[in-house]
Amino acid sequence: MDGTQEPGEHFVSVEAVNTGDEAVTITGWGVKLPGDRRMVVTRPANWATPLPHRLEPGSAPARFVIPADELRQVEREHAVTYDAMRPYVTLANGTDVPADRSVPLA
Repeated sequence: MDGTQEPGEHFVSVEAVNTGDEAVTITGWGVKLPGDRRMVVTRPANWATPLPHRLEPGSAPARFVIPADELRQVEREHAVTYDAMRPYVTLANGTDVPADRSVPLA
């Protein structure tokens, strides 16, 4: 997959917002799974926020996307519920910041 979107393809979007008082740089993102496993997006959609991305306080959110079919495949093949899938972003200092909710699929 080269990041181009196919007609009718569904995506799960992860938005990162800086509510602090200092700029941060996002260097990675993905979805954490049980057992300290992770899914990472190696070929992002060409219309998503590119990495690394400097996120200023109060600026527009950074938006990262993953094809919903990839998450559905993990749910089917590895019996991981969507509630157990937690998106996160990684900052330049190595800190992972988890999303405030799980993957929004049912």
